[in-house]
Amino acid sequence: MLIIIFMRVWLILLNAFVILAGMIRKRSGGFLVNYQLLLFDLDQTLFDTNTNAENALRKMQLPFEFTFNADKINYWHRLQAQMWAGLERKEMTRDELINTRFSKYFAHYDIAADGPTLERQFQQRFFAEHTLMPHARTMLTQLKQRYHLAVVSNEVRAKQVRQMGDAHIDQFFDRLFLAEEVGFSKPDQRFFQTVKAKYATVDPANMLVIGDSLTADIQGARAAHLDSVWFNPNHAAQPATNRPRYEVNDLQQLVPLLAD
Repeated sequence: MLIIIFMRVWLILLNAFVILAGMIRKRSGGFLVNYQLLLFDLDQTLFDTNTNAENALRKMQLPFEFTFNADKINYWHRLQAQMWAGLERKEMTRDELINTRFSKYFAHYDIAADGPTLERQFQQRFFAEHTLMPHARTMLTQLKQRYHLAVVSNEVRAKQVRQMGDAHIDQFFDRLFLAEEVGFSKPDQRFFQTVKAKYATVDPANMLVIGDSLTADIQGARAAHLDSVWFNPNHAAQPATNRPRYEVNDLQQLVPLLAD
């Protein structure tokens, strides 16, 4: 009788172990959670936003002589990185960033420019560009078969909806969480709290944030107690603090990372 009882207990424990093994999978010295909801940033994560911006800048019709050569494009990217970092630190609003970035940019070249007017022209061209990062579409197609996907972005609906539709990736996503509608920008915890509230039936432990920004995406996810994947195509060094749980250098690496 004792042997029978022992065997039954052993089978129950074995079954529990098998179930647990299906929920967490060992990989690279850590445990990979059985995620249900993948939260994707868009700009410089799924969209090659730098290329899209460069194409838009070169198509602009300026009221003065100016050529967007390689050096001037590089300065544009540096200035944008500084200003968006300032937005994430709450040093400016998005409207202030958008309406002053062209005047600040051209002031560097001693040119007085009407920032809001140039911004409107730029947006018309920028929103029409929709180059994706390598392997973005293939990766989304594969992951959509197993996971719920949603967008988490600090950009505006007019841009994201247009570009997602033109790139034919809108069908992959269940919801869009955009800063202008949420009322807060990443990395503010309240942004991610809104996501959690909308997906109340999903355990936050089964949510995964995927993005390129160490502040907006990785720091924001960490502060909200969410796991994150840092998309790092340039192979930059990881910071000493606010480290992501995972890192990929190519979007296609997400598929085997999350695979059984």
